[in-house]
Amino acid sequence: MKVTKRQIKRIIKEEKRRLLEQTELPDGDWDVIVGSTHHWPRVEWTNVEDLVDQWMDQENKAFDKGDPSMMHNDEISVSEAKEIWEDQVEAAGMDMEAELTVRVRKLALQTMQEFTDKLINGDYS
Repeated sequence: MKVTKRQIKRIIKEEKRRLLEQTELPDGDWDVIVGSTHHWPRVEWTNVEDLVDQWMDQENKAFDKGDPSMMHNDEISVSEAKEIWEDQVEAAGMDMEAELTVRVRKLALQTMQEFTDKLINGDYS
């Protein structure tokens, strides 16, 4: 069975996502993020993966053989340039998914901290 470069990248992306979801930061690191020792719930960020996949689809469709930045040089064919572009989009997508997951988690924790503080301060009484 032959495995294509694209299939290998997809497998790596899925494994990286799985590892990110399983990774727990030590309590001290959560404290740095939100400044508290409160233990808020965690959920899977599956929509981040969907969002990145849609972004990657759009970027792949944006390939333009008339754009010199996508053609690299005159020595390669359009199909080779398109494959290079797709590889770059895939690499960017993997990095973006990891970064978005971290940023969403951080924002979610900060927001939960904000609303916990409001509850404690009696803002909802």
